[in-house]
Amino acid sequence: MTTNFPNSGSKYKKRLFVYFFLIVLVFSMLIGGFQYNQEIAYRREKLEYALNIYTEQVQELIRQKDLIPKKEFFEIDSLRSLMPDHNIRLTVILRDGNVVYDSDIDNIDRLDDHSNRPEVQKSIHANKGSNIRLSGSTGQTYYYYSKHYYTHFVRAALPYNESVVSFLKANKLFFYFLIALFGVTILFLLYATEHFGNSIAKLRKFAINAAKNRPIDPHENFGKTELGEISHQIVKIYNKLSKTKEDLVKEKEKLIMHLQIAQEGVAIFDKDRNLILWNSHFIDYINYLSNISTHNYEEIFELPELKEINDFIKSNIKKLEKNYIPNVDIISSKNVVTVGHKMFLYQVVVFPDCNFEISINDITKSENEKTIKQEMTLNIAHELKTPVTAVSGFLETIKDNPDMPEDKKILFIERSCVQINRLSNLIQDISVLTKMEETQQLFTIGDVSIGKLLNEMLDDFELKLEHAKMDIQLHIPEDLNIKGNSELLDSVFRNLIDNSIKYAGEGASIVVENYFEDNNYHYFSYHDNGIGISEDHLPRIFERFYRADNGRSRKMGGTGLGLSIVKNAVGFHKGRIFVKARKEGGTEFFFSLKKQLS
Repeated sequence: MTTNFPNSGSKYKKRLFVYFFLIVLVFSMLIGGFQYNQEIAYRREKLEYALNIYTEQVQELIRQKDLIPKKEFFEIDSLRSLMPDHNIRLTVILRDGNVVYDSDIDNIDRLDDHSNRPEVQKSIHANKGSNIRLSGSTGQTYYYYSKHYYTHFVRAALPYNESVVSFLKANKLFFYFLIALFGVTILFLLYATEHFGNSIAKLRKFAINAAKNRPIDPHENFGKTELGEISHQIVKIYNKLSKTKEDLVKEKEKLIMHLQIAQEGVAIFDKDRNLILWNSHFIDYINYLSNISTHNYEEIFELPELKEINDFIKSNIKKLEKNYIPNVDIISSKNVVTVGHKMFLYQVVVFPDCNFEISINDITKSENEKTIKQEMTLNIAHELKTPVTAVSGFLETIKDNPDMPEDKKILFIERSCVQINRLSNLIQDISVLTKMEETQQLFTIGDVSIGKLLNEMLDDFELKLEHAKMDIQLHIPEDLNIKGNSELLDSVFRNLIDNSIKYAGEGASIVVENYFEDNNYHYFSYHDNGIGISEDHLPRIFERFYRADNGRSRKMGGTGLGLSIVKNAVGFHKGRIFVKARKEGGTEFFFSLKKQLS
């Protein structure tokens, strides 16, 4: 098979062929050399295996007849005569190198020290050793094999003649096979380089056209080779990128539309302060903040309200050459009588290409939430101060009056305990509320049996209910289970019952009922027939620290957080809670709890 390279890709095809040829040649030489060495080693191993059998037979005879102490080695001659190879030479050498037997030497006394023989030296370190050398005793070349038996060496040797040399030679059949395979591989390389070269030439043409935005033939045939398949995939990727580019243009248009309806005021300018993009909220906020109506964006940078932003942009654009990408948050506030107190967040980002973005956010709501939290902190401090002051006063009175009557001292201590319990309940309620608002992930979710939870709760309230002459009725199915947090579900019912015991009045009745369920929720009602809550107070009873009857609530030990915990616990379980005054008297709560919290 012959191949020429007539087209423009001929040089590449020749280079590709030479590279592959050298790789195959080196690989074939490595395989051939490795196989040759393995074959030689295998044949030597077979020969040494046979010689090892002879040495083992001699050693067994020496052991059985105890020939070393007796020095009667003539019996080895009888063993040698039975061996199939009559050319075998057997030698027994003591540890000190003295030869005590040699089948081919009649007068062994003339033999010198054999401990320095190469095969003997090898067997000292590796238990066995072999060597091909000329014998100084017989003048003949042997293949020696020596075996070390601690007190002596047994050596077997075969004359290194043509039969042994022929046996040790490697089989050349493998090399003939390797040469034939090499030839077939070369033919395949000629065929492969021809087809790969054509595919690469077409791919090169495609790349040049794509780089210069020339028309691309989508039906270009790159061949059925792997490279052809890769080329087809590259064309597909190119087509997809072209489509993606078109889609990005459409997405940019969508982004611009979205920007127009965003609640944040955004405007993007180039380094010369020319407008690139803005939305209507930006104009609204600027007009609001500056007390003027303007639609000329160039006037924006003259507004005193934006002086900080202007200074920031000027100073930081110069730093862009140092890969500095600055940003800053500036909070500004403005009093507007008609709409109340407003707060805005300015943000400026200068991009590496010296364009910059100005955004304005109305953060009034978030700032109001901070104010609410601050007020809550003040309320907590006020609520904590009362019991702490009371306990401190009782204890100081006891300390300053050591002669105080014992009954009065006990009374003060009991009042201190009441205030400490109130303080403990307040801290616990605050902790639960904070945990529900800020670390909900800390609440573990599991299966909760509402009936079991309520029955165990009634055991805790038994003495209080008996003291208040109140009874409670549960209309809850025994198999009613909710996947939620047992601690929060307990707090819902516990706070409602505790409120009724404290404020409903003596002799009132409590009813807890699961009155409905659907695929997702269980619906509960809770009511008592006690004194009830005034309609004026109902809209605010779930607020923190709100008390319908402030004096009575404090006297009963209430923290003002119970119903707030109830509302938040119901909300944690994806439910809602409502309250109303009953016509028959008392107060009724309706709330829902989701069956499964994921």
